[in-house]
Amino acid sequence: MKRISNYLLIALALLFISQASLYAQDYKIGAGDILEIRFWQDATLNTNVRVSENGQITIDIIGEIAATEKTTTELQNNIVRQMSRLNARISQVVVRVIEFNYQHIFLKGQILTSGKHTFERIPDLWTIINEGGGITEFGDLSRVTIIRGGADAGKIEVVNVAAAIESGTLDKLPSIRRQDTIEIPRTSANLPTGEFAQQIGARNQFYVIGAVNAPGPLVFEKNIDILDALALAGGPTENADLTKVRIISKDGIYAQTLEINLEKYSQSGNIPRYILKKEDTFIMPVAQRGGFLGVDLGTAATILGILTSSLLVYNQINDDQTTTDNR
Repeated sequence: MKRISNYLLIALALLFISQASLYAQDYKIGAGDILEIRFWQDATLNTNVRVSENGQITIDIIGEIAATEKTTTELQNNIVRQMSRLNARISQVVVRVIEFNYQHIFLKGQILTSGKHTFERIPDLWTIINEGGGITEFGDLSRVTIIRGGADAGKIEVVNVAAAIESGTLDKLPSIRRQDTIEIPRTSANLPTGEFAQQIGARNQFYVIGAVNAPGPLVFEKNIDILDALALAGGPTENADLTKVRIISKDGIYAQTLEINLEKYSQSGNIPRYILKKEDTFIMPVAQRGGFLGVDLGTAATILGILTSSLLVYNQINDDQTTTDNR
């Protein structure tokens, strides 16, 4: 009975070893990884080790042994081969990666969990953003920046992840590699983005109203800023106030309002472009042309005319009433 139990335990151990090997057979061990090493015949040798920067691990009795660029199966075989020379009883070793520190990338900017992130296999860009907790309310998925590491260190790619989500082409996004940095920028003018699902479901248009030559809704296109929108609306009228342009941007059930001095915007070139989003409203106000107490002169003349007419009517009625009373 005892012999049968031993055979059963050995069979289970072999099954565990084979499954562990299959699980990580494609992964190449790298510097920084932490390995769990278990010796079936002598548990006192069990240990957890970190792969050094020079690619070595240290095991009691054996000493240093190369680990990088090997699968766990390959490393197991090397350990058994070297250990069996010193201890003939050792015939089975299990190596398991418990921390995948070699395959790492960095997240920064408007992401909820920035910093270093490690993976067994580095996933796609959208999965990485979600692994980082998603973007903050000010994150802009239309201008995600990838700063390459490794052999392509310093190379920069700007990716429109929002467009890929909307078009269902996430699989076309650039692959992320070890040591890459992903930066999520802030939205233009620091306006909150709201729920991303609401942005995707927004109508494919924006609005330009007020003192423009062709007010009304316009078909939304990517990368249209306020100067583009003004041109599409026929330009400003003669009485437009370019110093107090307002942008109303939807944010769920609320709205955010931004006021822009378009004269300064167009002349200095120092103000960041505001890129319009779906269902934004561009308001061009009418300029106040001076007058009394801030009232436009034309409006003041109209009001004065109404007051004068009212006073004349009142005086006429009052004179008629006095004549009647004297009779």
